[in-house]
Amino acid sequence: MQTELKFDDNVIAKIVGITSSEVKGIHSMHGGMIANVADKLRKEDDPTKGVSVDTDDQHVTVNLDAVLRYGESAPDVFDRATKAIAKNVKDMTGMTVDGVTMTVKDMLTEDEIEAEEAKNNDDNDKK
Repeated sequence: MQTELKFDDNVIAKIVGITSSEVKGIHSMHGGMIANVADKLRKEDDPTKGVSVDTDDQHVTVNLDAVLRYGESAPDVFDRATKAIAKNVKDMTGMTVDGVTMTVKDMLTEDEIEAEEAKNNDDNDKK
């Protein structure tokens, strides 16, 4: 009997995105203009925003665009994210993460985060 378990890249990207959002120091993932417009049309954020993956057989390479909290050590956040991503991808799929690249798109202060959340709440109240 021949059997094969495969995963769509979007599934891997979702695991990576949700894992990344749970890492201390990462405020959010950063998508391009199209992702930002799509978010306005959705009721919830896209967990794959700011994440791209390349899969090859049982191996994964990850690229992240992240917004960090100001004051956090980017190398420490990157280390925590890399370890968490590798663990969760391996645990959920059996695939090995061969590489992670993170591009820090911004670092937001607490005041900027509060202003962003207030704006998002206002936008949601209008829907």
